[in-house]
Amino acid sequence: MAVTIKDVAKKVGVTPTTVSMVMRNDPRISQETKEKVMRAVKELNYYPNYLGQSLVKGKTNTIAVTSNLFFAWFKMDILNGIGKTIFETKYKMNQYSTHDDFGEDTLKDILYGRRADGVITISLRPEITILNEFKKHNTPIVLIEDTVDGFPGVKVDNFHGAYMATSYLIKKGRRKIGILTGKVAEGGKNVYERLEGYKKALKENDIDLRKKIMLETVCYTFEEGRKIFDKFIENKKGIDAIFCAAGDIAAMGLIKRAQERGVKIPEDVAIVGYDDIVVSSMITPALTTVKQPIFEMGRAAVKMLINQMESEKNIINEVVIFQPELIIRESA
Repeated sequence: MAVTIKDVAKKVGVTPTTVSMVMRNDPRISQETKEKVMRAVKELNYYPNYLGQSLVKGKTNTIAVTSNLFFAWFKMDILNGIGKTIFETKYKMNQYSTHDDFGEDTLKDILYGRRADGVITISLRPEITILNEFKKHNTPIVLIEDTVDGFPGVKVDNFHGAYMATSYLIKKGRRKIGILTGKVAEGGKNVYERLEGYKKALKENDIDLRKKIMLETVCYTFEEGRKIFDKFIENKKGIDAIFCAAGDIAAMGLIKRAQERGVKIPEDVAIVGYDDIVVSSMITPALTTVKQPIFEMGRAAVKMLINQMESEKNIINEVVIFQPELIIRESA
């Protein structure tokens, strides 16, 4: 049973009204009392109910969308698909940014605070315990990209996308193909799946796996791509291609640094990105990349969530898997 404001008040020895005033940071409450109340809030794992007692049937007509780093191109494009689809319905959308890739505190706040009737996560990896809490409270949740067995989700066949990109580079005569990926030890399923697709393509073409040309990025940024290109060239001699599984923005950083160093793309080093964001065709050379149907993924997630929110029947917790497409341009 969810902790209530009365539970917090009882623990501290104040009235529920005082607790409410503390939660609003009311200046009439002393700093000492505020600290006592906030300690109790944390200890009891209390999340305020923002819904209010007056709402009929306990519905907000709101869909919560949560992610870490909304400014990433991939997430913005998915958010565009989500937002436009929600706009066509009776629901409204609220966005919640998290401080990590798990989003536990934010998800608890949405769930126990009853801030929304359903939730969509983008590239988060929620623990099974919090997902089971959503199930227990009959609050639908749909996961985009990092899916979990037993829960509905939307993703792309990342294994096939990476396999397709690497195989293309091999067919173009490249034999020393590096990969730039997210941190494998910390990343989600998409990081692992892309790495495995890359490895399979090498193995099928009798190319030895060289761990020294497998580099990782943390933030998937343009500047990180620039810096990592130096590592590829200076520390890993003889490389003739890079599959940037970390996305198009990092791939553009690779290309920019290559041009600064006088390395010709694709003559010296071919580069393939991942995502096919809108600016991928606008750079020089235009980026060859693996296209994800990002907008459509957002639409699918909304339709799946609303179906669960409005259906009284048991919903099959399926994962919809979209197929990627290799977009060939000038960089490879």
